[in-house]
Amino acid sequence: MLKYAFFVNCPGQTPETYKGVYENAESYNLVIGTDNMDMAVDYAGKLAADGYTLFNLCGDFDDEITARMQAAAGEGVKIKHADYLPEQLAKVEALEEFSKFGIVIVMRGVEEPTDVIVKCDDLYTHAIYVKDQEQANAAARKLADEGVHDIELCSWFDREKTESVIEAVGGACPVGTCGDL
Repeated sequence: MLKYAFFVNCPGQTPETYKGVYENAESYNLVIGTDNMDMAVDYAGKLAADGYTLFNLCGDFDDEITARMQAAAGEGVKIKHADYLPEQLAKVEALEEFSKFGIVIVMRGVEEPTDVIVKCDDLYTHAIYVKDQEQANAAARKLADEGVHDIELCSWFDREKTESVIEAVGGACPVGTCGDL
């Protein structure tokens, strides 16, 4: 069974207070918030010890923090942080508000899109688990129609797949990916 976690930087929260779970026969998945980067590093080590092998990180995490998390988690864990194509990054940097966040995750064992919502006073996160590109594009459109300020994609999305999602939302919001650009 794949054990996966998507980390969101969420000041004032912990993985216990900001947590969403999605589970099916082939995977166990978390969307969690951490108050700061040190907390994220510590929690990465704990999750790795519990058998998690794949972490995706929101765009607030940079190469340095990702490397620290990798060191804490060990060699058997793949960790990638979200990044943006230049025109999408410019849109992120121009955001005046960031309180609604969307995530699209392609995951083993998914047949129908499944929503996981995690929220606190300062941040509403809507993750949608899907099985393929077609469902991912539809999920991203749903998130954009909902008014999320930004969408980030799991590491399954390479440049071509990410560009397909960018096209699907029609410029409604910036889109980044934890995959290779």
